[in-house]
Amino acid sequence: MFQLPKAFPDEVLLSRLIRFVTISGVSSTTLLESSFSSKKTSIHPFLTSGLSRIAELCNEDVNVLLKEQTLAPLFCFYLPVHADYLQKMMLTNNGAKAFRASQLASFGSGQSLGLKSCPLCVQEDLSNYGVSYWHRSHQVPGVATCGYHGTVLSFLELTQRQRIIRQLLPQLETKIQYSPPVEYMVAAFSTQLLGLLTAENPVHKVTDAYRYYLNEKGYLTQSGRVRRQSLMHDFYKYISKHSSTNAALIPRKQDDFRYLSQLLDEDGSHHPYRHLLFGTWLFNSAKQVFAYLPKPILSNENTEPDNKYNQQAVEQECLALLKTGKSLAQIGRETGKSRCYLKRIALLNDISINLKPKLLTQKVINAICSLAYYGFHRREIAKRCGVGIGAVEQIISSRPGLVERRKQCRFESARRKNRVLLLRYLALHPESIRKDVKRDCNSAFFWLYLNDRAWLEEALPDKLHPSGRYSN
Repeated sequence: MFQLPKAFPDEVLLSRLIRFVTISGVSSTTLLESSFSSKKTSIHPFLTSGLSRIAELCNEDVNVLLKEQTLAPLFCFYLPVHADYLQKMMLTNNGAKAFRASQLASFGSGQSLGLKSCPLCVQEDLSNYGVSYWHRSHQVPGVATCGYHGTVLSFLELTQRQRIIRQLLPQLETKIQYSPPVEYMVAAFSTQLLGLLTAENPVHKVTDAYRYYLNEKGYLTQSGRVRRQSLMHDFYKYISKHSSTNAALIPRKQDDFRYLSQLLDEDGSHHPYRHLLFGTWLFNSAKQVFAYLPKPILSNENTEPDNKYNQQAVEQECLALLKTGKSLAQIGRETGKSRCYLKRIALLNDISINLKPKLLTQKVINAICSLAYYGFHRREIAKRCGVGIGAVEQIISSRPGLVERRKQCRFESARRKNRVLLLRYLALHPESIRKDVKRDCNSAFFWLYLNDRAWLEEALPDKLHPSGRYSN
């Protein structure tokens, strides 16, 4: 039974273990062997595993260790799909599985494992407590600024497998640098959010809060779609003065729409710093993440994505507006639907739309349909007609029965090709047996076996009867 030093405010569990071996005289190997029955166990700085055993050995509350002295609340909040598994692995002695559940290895941030400290926090800790310690809020991946003072954090890389080392505590430094305002705001938001997550559980998913406040600020259409260009323009302008020390955590350029689309995916797994950066811009404070959302949350597709009746109603509304002769731009503004969607339903319902095409005239459309009917490849059709492949695909998909016809053409072409290959081989090798055909015409043999087995059985040589041991 060990008695760990009392936890200081915002102290990470590893810091308490380091202070314990520093002042108690107990070696780290003794502590590890007592806790995990192995002196080779490696303790993660902010996702410490084996919490149940540590709590039992040191007479601590395991929930307090998990929620107040690790970054598990932050990772579980931003990775809801992996939250239960991550907590389970941290409570048991499965450090490698806990690290994989955190998805840090797949984020590709390129940052090595280490401990971070703020020079001003070190001075205050020495003045208030007589000893410095590692703050939990400083260890958030991607955050390189102190959320209290705005100073650049010092980084101590952990190169050894063993992390519980005597006197491995933050050192007093005289060189102090300050970060850009946007990075300080992200760090302050992160510190506030971490404190809230420690005290209470969120009432809804973070993606629900995102979509609610995006709708409040006018970044969603009436049907719930994201106005990506205006959203990305304002967000990119906000982070324009962010340092590029870790380019994987910030948008590459202003038209990097995938950056925000991934964050709005409720089942997505993305680096916590991306969420913190976006949340700092979107919310006035971290408390808004926990606020009750009085209005229904809009989904990715529309207000009721699972309601087929609502989808049909929107389509009927679009058809009615198309029949009135309004422009596609005006209909798109009223319904929130794209021009491609409106063109497609207009073609499917034989509604003429008021356009002045320069390339895609009716003559070109007829030529595309004719070539498509005879099985020409989309690239060849686009080349002959002088249009893009996307236009060819849209016209083909809007003609009833044309897609099925082209599938049948491809099937017939593949069947003719494989039949000819097999017949040519049998003509050149009349003495071959089925085993030879299967070996030398492997691809054609199995395609015909799966799709034209009756013809294959007729074309193959007769089966050889096994010659028994006592056959005459």
